[in-house]
Amino acid sequence: MNNEIIQIYDGEKLLSFTYEDMLKKHGGEMPGGVALIYKMMLWIFNDVAKEIPRRGNVHFYSGLGENGKGIIDGACFVLGLEKSELNFDKDFCQNKIAPEAPGGGKYYFEIGFNSKNFEIAVKDNVVPKEFFDFSKFIHQKKSAGENITDSEKEKLSALREKLAEAILSTPAENLFVKLN
Repeated sequence: MNNEIIQIYDGEKLLSFTYEDMLKKHGGEMPGGVALIYKMMLWIFNDVAKEIPRRGNVHFYSGLGENGKGIIDGACFVLGLEKSELNFDKDFCQNKIAPEAPGGGKYYFEIGFNSKNFEIAVKDNVVPKEFFDFSKFIHQKKSAGENITDSEKEKLSALREKLAEAILSTPAENLFVKLN
C-alpha cells in the first residue's frame, strides 16, 4: 500500500487522496492510468509547485484524448471536475515532445492551478513496448468492430496491473519531464 497522499483544498476543507482511493473510485479497470495520474499529481503538487491546489481554480488537459479512462477518472475525482470540463483535443499536443500513445494522441498532459500551468510529458520507455503494442492491437480490433476474446482481455488486464505496479514503484522524476 502506498502511503503517499495527494492533497487539495475544497473551499476551506483539506481533502486527501491515496492511490487506493482513486483506484476504488475508478473501478479498477485501468490501474496503470490511475497510477500514472496519481504519481503525476503527487509530483507536481508536492515536488514541483510545492503547494496545495484549490478546487475551482484548476484545469486538466490530456493528450490521450478520450482514451485513458484511468487518467481521466483520477483527474476528475481529485480535481473535482466533470469529464466535460477536461480538454481532450489530440491536435493540441501534436507539436509537443512526448511519446505516442497506443490509442492515438500523446502522453502529454497539462495541470493548471493557482495561476500556474504545468506541461508534463511521460518519459520515453515508461510505457513498456509489450503493453504499448498489445494495447494498440486491442484499440485496432475495437475500431474494426471485432470482438476481444477472453484470453485477450485477461492478457490486457495483466499488462495493466504490471504497468501500475511499475509506475507506483518508480520515483516520479524517472516517469515524467516538466516541459515548461
